[in-house]
Amino acid sequence: MSLVRRKSRPIKRDDPARLRDDRLFVVACDDTYAPKQYFSFFPLPRIYVHVVETKDGENAAEDVLDRLLDEKRKIEPMEEDEFWLLLDCDHYTQGAHQKNFMSALTRARQQGVNVALSKPSFELWLLLHHQEETGLQTLTDASEVESALRAQLGQYNKTKLKKEHFPLELVPNACQRAGRLDQNAPGEIPGGNTSRVYLLWRAITAKALPSQLPVELQSLINHQ
Repeated sequence: MSLVRRKSRPIKRDDPARLRDDRLFVVACDDTYAPKQYFSFFPLPRIYVHVVETKDGENAAEDVLDRLLDEKRKIEPMEEDEFWLLLDCDHYTQGAHQKNFMSALTRARQQGVNVALSKPSFELWLLLHHQEETGLQTLTDASEVESALRAQLGQYNKTKLKKEHFPLELVPNACQRAGRLDQNAPGEIPGGNTSRVYLLWRAITAKALPSQLPVELQSLINHQ
């Protein structure tokens, strides 16, 4: 995914850093650090992924959706453009927060925004690059997932992800494991641990030109 760091704002159709017919994915997250770094590790031909800047203290689902919709209005989207919310389920799906979270998901659907939830957190997606899904269902919260990731990698600092920890060839494994995990986590808000970031990867590979898709990702074409 030309999951890239290019000009943050605004995205311009005539930006010389991208071709006019690049497939555009605009992603907004409630995690301030890890997703933006992660997505920058994978430049793909003719795919342009822009991660909307995340603001500390404004991480509720409705805040994230508002930022994404603001970005959408700025760029005059074309038909093939895709807009995605990447949200964690560890805090904002509980108690008094749940009503607002569900309201944001409903509004996202109405606005044509795709949603990829991770339960409990985005770090589960990172962990799936390295571990089979078996046993991950018992991790109870984001803190436990981070501890497991730290044990797996020897270190983990979400503000300083290391590209070598997430090589491109591990992405199909993560997608396959996440897909199997997701089968046991039904519901709009997952009933068990999962990470639906694999759906974003599938969307990206579906819109990539097959002749230009790296060999490491070819296996994802058959799982659209």
